[in-house]
Amino acid sequence: NESEINIADVTDKSNPITVARMGYPNVAYAHQGWFDEEQRYFYMNDETDELSGSVEGTRTLVWDLTELDDPILANEYIGPVMASDHNLYVVGDRMYQSNYGSGLRVLDISDRANPHEVAFFDSAPYNNNDPGHSSGESGAWSNYPFFEDGLVIFTSVREGLFIMKVSPPPVS
Repeated sequence: NESEINIADVTDKSNPITVARMGYPNVAYAHQGWFDEEQRYFYMNDETDELSGSVEGTRTLVWDLTELDDPILANEYIGPVMASDHNLYVVGDRMYQSNYGSGLRVLDISDRANPHEVAFFDSAPYNNNDPGHSSGESGAWSNYPFFEDGLVIFTSVREGLFIMKVSPPPVS
């Protein structure tokens, strides 16, 4: 499926049952997502909506899946740059997004339905003015934020492997 969110009951793996299907505005290519730790909110990216020009920045769809048979699109977070989002993962109150063209973006999701960016590392700053920079030729492809010591690794198509530690933002 590339055009909607699908929820299935796979209790009987030989007989999956559709629980719900839900479309969303400006769909291009429904790609990947991750639940918050309470498994209420599901954060989803559409990999190519930025390329089609149907959104104004990197978009993350925030679904409230409290009732699995009635998914609710609770919010659309629009990031500060126009880059195609590829893979995202959640650890605690942080979402780690890999974005083609703009690298790793870190969002605070302590208010689960209202993410906001708190950190980023642009692995390909040399091409930010290239209109095709979000096509997957550079930037982050995926990341792994699950190390206990807080290290995050991410990979890109062209720039290689990055290992970093995200510091908490200063308190204002």
